[in-house]
Amino acid sequence: NVWTVNQFSNNVTKVRTSDGANLGTFSVGNTPLHAAFDGANIWVTNSGDNTVTKLRASDGSNLGTFNVGSRPLGIAFDGANIWVTNEASSTVTKLHASDGSSLGVFTTGVAGSLPRGIAFDGANIWVANYVNAPNGSVSKLRASDGANLGIFALPYAPFGIAFDGANIWVACIGGSVSKLRASDGVNLGTFSIPDEPSGIAFDGANIWVTGQDFERVYKLRASDGTILDMFLPGILPTAQGEPRFLAFDGGNVWVTLNSGQSVAGSVMKL
Repeated sequence: NVWTVNQFSNNVTKVRTSDGANLGTFSVGNTPLHAAFDGANIWVTNSGDNTVTKLRASDGSNLGTFNVGSRPLGIAFDGANIWVTNEASSTVTKLHASDGSSLGVFTTGVAGSLPRGIAFDGANIWVANYVNAPNGSVSKLRASDGANLGIFALPYAPFGIAFDGANIWVACIGGSVSKLRASDGVNLGTFSIPDEPSGIAFDGANIWVTGQDFERVYKLRASDGTILDMFLPGILPTAQGEPRFLAFDGGNVWVTLNSGQSVAGSVMKL
């Protein structure tokens, strides 16, 4: 199944990947923004009340709500723990996935960083620092203890972030996607996207990126950043809206389409 976050309804929806059937909608906290899966449960950031909610994936039962920093946004699972970016606090919170207990709050090393996207590379946590737009950076934190292992500059303000098994990809609002070597943060390429990239995901071979301005989804070859294809979900009659975020289910890419508060949003399967 895939889970979508409904920001203005304060709930999340569970969708069966095989046919798109709605398997239920479940209440969470105030103004949910992002979600992550820990292998058994769904974790949701509630930006309006500075918490995260843990739902059992099998049936949507609420297993707890846990305090984090101010305006939580991005969320990731490292195999044992949940990491949350606190945009207004410019910090990252680490929670034990088993019981939601806090294991620490860590700075990004960048003053007023406005952290947004977050990803795990198998050993380290990478955080997108939106501060000083149109420029920005990413911070690399050691997952075991939150130690800062480096801060790497980017030409534009980053939002979404993904790991491809060897490299970190960052969608930068302002018109580019950057590829950083995970081992040392060296920039292996910055690729122009004539749009406002925000969401990003890896499908095992390619990088998928959403562009907000022109309502496009881009498919890039992970080896060299070449744009292989472009999709226009916003103009299809069955899926109106601005593409924001993506997830890969092992076979297909799912795109959330934001239609605003007055019209129901949707998800599209590519």
